[in-house]
Amino acid sequence: MIDLNLCDKQQINALLKIKETGNTALIALLEEQIQKAVSRLQQADDMVMIHRLQGRCEAFNDLLTAIEESPKVVNRS
Repeated sequence: MIDLNLCDKQQINALLKIKETGNTALIALLEEQIQKAVSRLQQADDMVMIHRLQGRCEAFNDLLTAIEESPKVVNRS
């Protein structure tokens, strides 16, 4: 999980810009990459590959969550 409280204002604004500009292409790319990783994960039989794919899914999901929640922290003091 990306802790947005630890991000500086410039990083928060970059995430917010993705959300506000309706950058659906980037969001769609991240969602597509999650689906591809999940698909590969379902067929993986090597524990190392399983762990890597789980990490990939988690990282992309964390980015999507950070983009979605960026408006909540942009105006913090």
